[in-house]
Amino acid sequence: MKKVFAVLFSGVLLASSIPLYDYVKADEIATNTAMVTKEEVPAASGKTDSSDYDMEAAIKAVKARITIPKEYSEFDYYFYDTSSYYEAFWSFTWRIPGKESYIQVNCDVDNHITQYSKYDYSKENEAGLANYLQNELVKKAENFIEKIAPETKGKLELVNSTYEGAYSGNYSFQFQRIENGIPFPDNGVNVQVNNTTGEVMGVSINWLYGIKIPSHVTSLSKEEAVKIIKENMKMKLTYQTDSYWIYDKLGNASNSSLKKAYLVYEPTEYYISVDANSGKVYLTQNEWVDAAYGSNLNSKAKNEAARSADTGTVSMELSADELKKVEELKNLITKSEAIKKVTGNKYLLLDKNLKEITASLNKWDNGDGDTSYVWNIELRDPRSVDYEKDKDTYRAYAYATVDAKTGMILSYYASVKSYYNDKTQKWESVKIAYNKEEGKEILEKFLKSQIKNRLENSVLSDQSEDYVAYYKKDTPVYGGYSYRYNRVNEGIEYPYNSIYGSVDGITGKIYSYGSNWDYKISFESSKGAISPEKAMDYYLGMDGFGLKYEINAIHKYDNNNSQYYNPNSTEYEVRLVYRPDINPSYISPFTGEQLDYDGKVYKKEKPYTYLDITDAEKYRDVMLLSDMNIGFEGEYFKPEAPITIGEMNKLLEKVGYYGINSDTNYQESQLITREEVAQLFINKLGLEKVSAIKGVYKTGYQDESNIQQKYLGAVALAKGLGLMEGDKDNKFNAKSNVTRLDAVTLILNFIKVQQNGVLY
Repeated sequence: MKKVFAVLFSGVLLASSIPLYDYVKADEIATNTAMVTKEEVPAASGKTDSSDYDMEAAIKAVKARITIPKEYSEFDYYFYDTSSYYEAFWSFTWRIPGKESYIQVNCDVDNHITQYSKYDYSKENEAGLANYLQNELVKKAENFIEKIAPETKGKLELVNSTYEGAYSGNYSFQFQRIENGIPFPDNGVNVQVNNTTGEVMGVSINWLYGIKIPSHVTSLSKEEAVKIIKENMKMKLTYQTDSYWIYDKLGNASNSSLKKAYLVYEPTEYYISVDANSGKVYLTQNEWVDAAYGSNLNSKAKNEAARSADTGTVSMELSADELKKVEELKNLITKSEAIKKVTGNKYLLLDKNLKEITASLNKWDNGDGDTSYVWNIELRDPRSVDYEKDKDTYRAYAYATVDAKTGMILSYYASVKSYYNDKTQKWESVKIAYNKEEGKEILEKFLKSQIKNRLENSVLSDQSEDYVAYYKKDTPVYGGYSYRYNRVNEGIEYPYNSIYGSVDGITGKIYSYGSNWDYKISFESSKGAISPEKAMDYYLGMDGFGLKYEINAIHKYDNNNSQYYNPNSTEYEVRLVYRPDINPSYISPFTGEQLDYDGKVYKKEKPYTYLDITDAEKYRDVMLLSDMNIGFEGEYFKPEAPITIGEMNKLLEKVGYYGINSDTNYQESQLITREEVAQLFINKLGLEKVSAIKGVYKTGYQDESNIQQKYLGAVALAKGLGLMEGDKDNKFNAKSNVTRLDAVTLILNFIKVQQNGVLY
């Protein structure tokens, strides 16, 4: 018996993302104790121990709203102080001693519950088959929310309900906040309810309490908002790819196969909203009151430089024998020549102290299926550092890759000196000799000398300041610039292929450079594409655009030390806007339809509904599978229609099982009789040999004589195990074709047999 489950995790594992120094574990505290041990907690906000917040009051507030059974007698807590990523909160955990069963509750310092989760390891594998329909559990979810967050009562609406999968067995109900009859999607509640037990297993609450809600009155109409959006955002025609990795028939990933790039229209702004009264355009929901403290080197440049020269590069160190043979090849440049390509290049940032140089020759998969070789070169400043005596403790380093055949520099990255003096705690001013435009000219001259063909088939898509050289009266002075060029086809960008580079404004030298480029790719033609204006009309006509309340976060800085962000100084405001919450944001340039991220027409996942399935008692099995996103396409289920082998296989696969397999090699379009399907499911249970024993089986059906002898054992076992039963006249109808309704009932019964473990 082979069983396939897609593993879906529904819990929120906060502790895994929190630094160890941010928490403290308490001594064991009895569940019902009124006294609480308080210990010191490291904190960035200036609060030095947990007594600055009342843990005892927090525990009492939680237990007043959530019942903690007595068997959950082990208690732990963590305290997470305010950081740049979250507000301070408590995390309480109650466990059953000796068992992996726990209840976890998080609450903020005002004792509002923000998260609840329950986990029982002993019941982990009992999920998979629903006993409840989704609509039967909505009220349970609503009641639980009202119990733990009564402030939300009357301010929530259900916007989505989904089945999380066979592994968790939960229905997930997503509620969004409503104020003055207007959606407030930035606030809401998500509840997971187990569809087998009907128990609430998890809750996540995102809510601003005590916030001022603006009036619902608007000065701007939706049509006027559309006009403003069109003036401030365009639809851009770009290429996308359904998968970076191409898989062969055996499931092996390869980047050497022909890729397909398809066309989409997407908005030029990731986020945009329009104030419903002033008409002001917002391009962010985070407002920074003062200049941010910047690190010396932009992490983007560092991360991109760390990449291989071309995406998909597979590098493998050669043995000494292999190296000797490869270097004998006349068409490869020597190590000295490769090093000279780098150290002799006038465009690259090369510190005068980079005296220690090492190089290694590596195999390289260049992306088109051919194997080549590259020289990996590392340059370092070998001087030791005495932090007590040395005035200058900076030690430079650089990395480069060079094509061993052509001598072309494939990538380069060099460190940039910091002008912040750690000893004086002050910035040293330095002259910025080159501006952003001059930096661009320098980079393009270098690119023309190395990858002219790629540059000619690219367009500048982004340029920005890269690192802070120093601060002048709390204002950052940038010392470097970053540029990105996207590949184009027919003048249309393909952002999966690009060239990037960074130029130092102080020296005018390049300290970061690289590119990724697919050799084998098929581009969809843009012939017949609609105009950007028409695409915008389709986009704003999608579900999701309308009047909403949204949150704007206002971040402030500590005036006493402008270098560091004060996490306590974040304030929130609510504003009334017109906003397009449209996801996915791709529009077909040929039909105007919404596309998913694989380039296919987007269909929102929702339970199947049928016009001929309305009787919840008669067709409960069909409705249960429908709520689990399992069913047939179309308006009608056709319960009495015979089912094909292919259709039954699809149902089994959606539930999480392999399809029917048999020595008889059924065709996908073939129908199947009741006696045949009994044998196939008995085989799936591993009872094929048992069912073949002759002379021991009786079914008790009135029409047993119509059952072929080779299927008699399987039919008898199917009846005994509860897989199949006869009709109201106690007839099995062995030669009748299995109907769609029969198949649904059979599959659900099969899962029950598996779960109940009656065979073990």
